[in-house]
Amino acid sequence: MALPSFVVGWFHLPFLACHVILLPIINLSTMSTPPLTDTSAASQAPNSASPTAPLTQTIPQTTDWAVFKGNCHCGRYRFEYSLPKSHRLVDRAFRCTCTLCSMKGYIWLPRSSKPDEGKLTWTRGDGRLIKYESPLVSDEFCGNCGTGLQGMHSHGPLKGLLLVNVRAFQGVSIFFLESLVKTVYLDDEVARELLPWTPDVMYHGRCHCGTVRFELMRTGRNPEKPWPVKEDNCSSCVRDAFVGMYPMRDYVVFSDEAYTKTFEYLYNQRAHGLRHCVTCGVMVFMTVYGPPDLAERLKYLEGQDPERGKAAKKIIEAKLNLQPVNLRTLERVDWYEIRQRIERTDTGTEGYVLAD
Repeated sequence: MALPSFVVGWFHLPFLACHVILLPIINLSTMSTPPLTDTSAASQAPNSASPTAPLTQTIPQTTDWAVFKGNCHCGRYRFEYSLPKSHRLVDRAFRCTCTLCSMKGYIWLPRSSKPDEGKLTWTRGDGRLIKYESPLVSDEFCGNCGTGLQGMHSHGPLKGLLLVNVRAFQGVSIFFLESLVKTVYLDDEVARELLPWTPDVMYHGRCHCGTVRFELMRTGRNPEKPWPVKEDNCSSCVRDAFVGMYPMRDYVVFSDEAYTKTFEYLYNQRAHGLRHCVTCGVMVFMTVYGPPDLAERLKYLEGQDPERGKAAKKIIEAKLNLQPVNLRTLERVDWYEIRQRIERTDTGTEGYVLAD
């Protein structure tokens, strides 16, 4: 029995297609920047990415001066990063292992006012970037969509280095770049007290500053069927460095601050909301709402074809019962074991354009 297209389109099996059409919803009364739109369709993108398959995007090659355009997801902040021909982006970029950079998945590029170094030029912004300072690094992120844009380390070998986040660049394949950039090993876990372990809790999760917390419960879980872990390279997930774990709602217990101390970025025609901590900007979890006219569509379908309507409703209810959380926020995670089962899909960002 074929399911209606809106079920497949909005809730891509086996979990959910949160990025089939990206239409960020922005409060236009508080800003003059037009919203971004993504006109790509799931049928136009490959279903998965493999080490041998070409990715949707390629890293631009530097000839003379290479100019990379970048922006936060909602488009409130936009910039250009210029790199001289003597430097390749892949050779200059790096990632840091401190907790903040790991949670936000930052891939950094140095920026400088020197003529022979990478230069950052802001082309749009309203001066409302939110600044957060951790023990090792301070960063600045958009208070509307949560995209981290720039930062500076205050300690260690990177002290004083001004940085820009490559994840906010347009036209750069993050999956490819991640495998090539160097890693700077910095450990600030001594500054973070881990939450106490309890038998009923499988994982504790929290934002970097600790304001927003949650627990993944162990009770009733079948250890032979681990929760799915997915990552894709759509325009939103790339900027948030979102690696999603998809438990059912009954297994996730949030602190009160998960809703009172976060801001929600609605996109994809308000079908999904991304929750970021208001203080540190870490994207902690996603809320799945479904399309705004979902009830009307199901009612119409059930009236036309009760059997198909019943099947579609069952699938949609299962998807709406998911509670995606950001794997990067979990404590005591064996990343070596987890990485072996992260399912990566090459959703790509084709069609993601900035309105003038």
